[in-house]
This record gives sequence, structure tokens and C-alpha cells, in this order.
Amino acid sequence: MRLFENLRYYSFWIIDFLKGSKVRSHFKDVKFIIENYHDAESKTRRAQHLKNILTHVVKHTPYYNRYSNFKSILDFPVVNKLLISTFKDQFISKNYKQKKSFKVRTSGSTGIPFLVLQNKNKKLRNTADTVYFSSKSGYRIGHQLFYIRAWNTLFIKSKLMSFLQNVIIINVKKINSNTIPEILKKIECSNSNKAFIGYPSAFRELCNYLKSVNAKPLKSKISSVITNAETLSPQTRNDIKKYFGVVPLSRYSNWENGILSQQIKDGGRNFHINWASYYIEVLDLEKDIQADYGKLGRVVVTDLFNYHMPLIRYDTGDLAVMDIDEHRFNGAPSFLKIEGRRLDAIYNTKGELITSVIYELDRFTEIKQFQFIQEEKKKYRIKINIESVFKRENEMIETLKSFLGNDAEITVEYVNETPQLSSGKRRLTVNKCKFY
Repeated sequence: MRLFENLRYYSFWIIDFLKGSKVRSHFKDVKFIIENYHDAESKTRRAQHLKNILTHVVKHTPYYNRYSNFKSILDFPVVNKLLISTFKDQFISKNYKQKKSFKVRTSGSTGIPFLVLQNKNKKLRNTADTVYFSSKSGYRIGHQLFYIRAWNTLFIKSKLMSFLQNVIIINVKKINSNTIPEILKKIECSNSNKAFIGYPSAFRELCNYLKSVNAKPLKSKISSVITNAETLSPQTRNDIKKYFGVVPLSRYSNWENGILSQQIKDGGRNFHINWASYYIEVLDLEKDIQADYGKLGRVVVTDLFNYHMPLIRYDTGDLAVMDIDEHRFNGAPSFLKIEGRRLDAIYNTKGELITSVIYELDRFTEIKQFQFIQEEKKKYRIKINIESVFKRENEMIETLKSFLGNDAEITVEYVNETPQLSSGKRRLTVNKCKFY
């Protein structure tokens, strides 16, 4: 198996070499910038990448022509999906209109389907980002990769491509008590190094099944587990560590940009920000000013390499806390935590944003799936999927009230399955009553 892993590894880089070593060049740039954040050369490269994209947009992108006299990135407005979708043609660079583009579509789970056009160099940069951050989890090109997501005609890989990349496709929509034994059999069937990437909710279902049959840790050579798209709870983290034998790492990325940050092996709980490919800000919840370190704010991204359809100060709709850990990441600012989309944020009965209530439900391990919904200011509903009688319903309600307020009105609804989005993700929280 090691022979085939090495063959795939060297084939990847040989093919890149024959094409001009473009991915390797990007990879070296990403690695140097991130790992030498305070170095003068790193600062110079980051500043040049930012200057290049801003100079480009004011010359060639209609929406930004009016900002030709900019002095810094702060002179540019914050934009969002709705604005870009409404004035799409204004955000496409004129000198790229006739060039080949790569279309990237989001699922529209926020209510706004979103299409972004990317140029070839941007795609190469994304590949380099993936190689770098995956290597920081313990994964090496050639390892067998179990990729858990919703696979449809937009994302499906050919059998040949899956073989060359050593990818095992698992459709998250087909994970259930009937299919899990077959998935586990695939995991344990060979001695090859294995890596995993997928939604935390999918890993939660796998781990809950293993618990239900009193299984021992998986007998497999697992090098890394990366979770993405959803928040990884402490309970699921511990379960993955127990059954998969490695500490799972969370990745924060989106389809329109790429990998924005990721936890790294032996790097603590903070998320290493991808300063090499993006200029990232955390802004105040209400105003377009920088949020203080340690304070929750909006994640705003400037993509340094998408020249076809530039995203400058793009409000992702996500919330995060930025901080500086002097002992890790070379003292570079990192994400202390990422709270997910603002649309899904839950508020207590006083109208205060709370960020940890959903984690408390993980202690009730008899619940297979759950979804927490805020209906009104003081009214909440929780959907739960459970196989037997739930004897701890009152305990669960009291636990939730300790976070939401004693005057919270909580309704419990028993369902056969909590709904999945078209992307295969499960929205653990839904807010139908906004406070902003």
C-alpha cells in the first residue's frame, strides 16, 4: 500500500512540474507567509498581494472604479452576497470576461444562492492552500481520503479521478444505521494510511452507532480527521478521538473563497488563519469598524487571488472571535472560535447573543439528531430524533433554560429525522426571530 501512496504522491508533483510547477510555487509562498508572519519578507509579500488585487479592481472592475483614489483597504465598502448577486456584472473584471472561468456555486442555504467566477490562478492557489493545510493535519497526498459530503452531479468525481486521488466517496445523505456497518468495513479493510474530511454531524452519527453496539476503537491506520462546514462540539471531538484514534481538527472554509482557517496538529484549539491568500477582518456586529480582540464580530474577507470576480471586504455572514496567542502561530492573529452564520445565531430571552447553548445538548447522548429553533423572543422549539422514550426531557429543558433564561418557553417536538440542506449539512440552530 505504501508503494501506491508514494506513486500517487510523486505523480501529483511530477504532473505539476510538467505544467510549470505552478502549484508548488503557490505552496512555497503560502508556507513561507504563514510560518513567518512577522518576518519582513512575509509582510512585504502580503502587502504586495493586497496592493495588486486592489489596484486591479479599481482599474478593471466596474463596481470599484469609483475608489481609484484609495489609500488603504478601509476606503472600500463592505459587501455581501445579496449586493453582489443583485449587481453581478458590476463585480466581474472587464479584462477577464472573455477568459475561461471556473464556476463555484454555494447551496443557497442562507436563502441566497450564490455564483462566483474564479480565474485559473485562483484555482491553483486553492489547491496549494489545500495541500498546505491538509499537511498540517497529518495528511499526505496519496493517503486514502474518505470524503463525506453531499455528492451530486456538481461535485461528483469520476471513478478514474477518485482512483488517482485515492478518494473514497461517502454520501452524507445515505449515512444511517443500515449503511454505517458497510462504511466501517471499508475503513478497516486495508493497512493503507487513511484520512477523513466531512461534516461533524456525520461523524456524530458514526460515533453514536459505534457507541450503540459497544464497539472498540477502529482497527485502522488513520492519519487525520478534518471536520468542516459545521461546528464541532466537544463531545463529538472526544468521540472521534476515542474511535478514530486521532484528535480531529476543524477547518473553516467556504465555496466562494476557499480555506480561510484551520486548526493544526499540536496547535491548540485556535484556528490558524490563511493570511497568505486572504486579508481577513473581524468587524463589529453593527458597525463597519474592527471588533476588539476577544470580541465576537463579523468575518469579512478580501480574496487576494480571485481576479475574475474579485471579492473585496466580503461579509461572509459568519461570526468569529479573533485573538493573538503569543506562543503559537508565530504570534499571528488567529480565530479563538468560529460561531458559524449570523442567520443561525440564538439569543436569550433578554435579546443577548449566546454562543454555547447548542453544545449542551450533546451531553444527552441518547438523542440521535437535534435541531434547535428560536421561534420568537422567548419561544423556542427543539426537534429531536430518538429511538426510545426520552426520559431526560425535563432535565434537557432545565439545562436550556439555564442559558436562555427561566422565562424561556421551550417546546419539544419528536421527529423521525431532522432536515438536511441540499448540501447535506444539518442546521443545528435556526433563528426565526431576529434581534438586529
